[in-house]
Amino acid sequence: MLSSRDVADIFKRRNLAVYAEARREFFRKVNLNPFKPHSQYVLQLLDWSFQDWFSFDCLVSASGITGDESEDLRIELEYDANRGISPFLAIGEYLHADCGKDGIDEHAVQDLREVNDTNFASIFWIRDAHAASGRLMVEDLLHGELYSVFDPRAASQYDGARGGMIVNRIAHNRGMWRSCAIPLYEARRPDSEAAGVEAVELFRDSGYTPDFVGLVRFFYGRAKDTGLGWEDAVSRRNTSMLDRFLNRICA
Repeated sequence: MLSSRDVADIFKRRNLAVYAEARREFFRKVNLNPFKPHSQYVLQLLDWSFQDWFSFDCLVSASGITGDESEDLRIELEYDANRGISPFLAIGEYLHADCGKDGIDEHAVQDLREVNDTNFASIFWIRDAHAASGRLMVEDLLHGELYSVFDPRAASQYDGARGGMIVNRIAHNRGMWRSCAIPLYEARRPDSEAAGVEAVELFRDSGYTPDFVGLVRFFYGRAKDTGLGWEDAVSRRNTSMLDRFLNRICA
C-alpha cells in the first residue's frame, strides 16, 4: 500500500514549491506554541501528521504527477474541490499509468482509489478490542457511527478494553474498515461506561466537527479562541468544552 510518507517524498522531489507551501499552511493552521519546548516524539508525530494531511486532505492541480519534469513543476495546490485531486490519488494514478513494469497493476490502483474515496479522521471511543481477530469496535464521537476496524496493533494493545479514546484515520478497503495512519492521540483512561456516555454527549452534542488539521491543533497546537494548548487547558480548566469534558470525566 502506498504510504503518506511515500507521497510526501515524491512531491518533495518533483515539486518542492507545492510541498513547501502545503507544509507552511499545515503548521500555520496547527499553531504550535513557539515558546514551548516539544518532545522529539511530538515533533515526529506532527511530521507524520503533516504527511497524512498532505496526502489525503490537500488537493493539487487535476493533472497530478506526470513524470515530466517541466509539467510537474507547473502543479499547484488547488482549493476548488471540484477541480483538484489528492496527492495520494495523483501518485497512485501516476504509478499505474506511467511507470510500466515498475508501477502498480489495476487491482492495486483500485485499492488506492477506494482508500482515497473513503478515508476520514475522527475521534473514536473504543467499544471493544479483540487481539485474536485484530479488530476494534469503535464509535465515532463526532458523527455517531459504529465501525469494526481491522488494526492488529491497536487490537493487541487494547485487547479486552471497553473504553478509551483513539484519534486516527480509517478507510474502507477490500471489504473492511482499516486504520490507515499512525494514531494522532490515544488515551486508555478514562474508560468507564459513564465516561463513554459523557464523551459522546460532549463531543457530538457540542457540534464540534473539526477537520484533520483541526484535530491536530486541538491536541498539539493552540486553540483559536484562547491561545492555549491541550496541556495548558488541562491545567487551567478555563475553556468551555475542555472544562466540561475534563471536569466531568477526567477528575
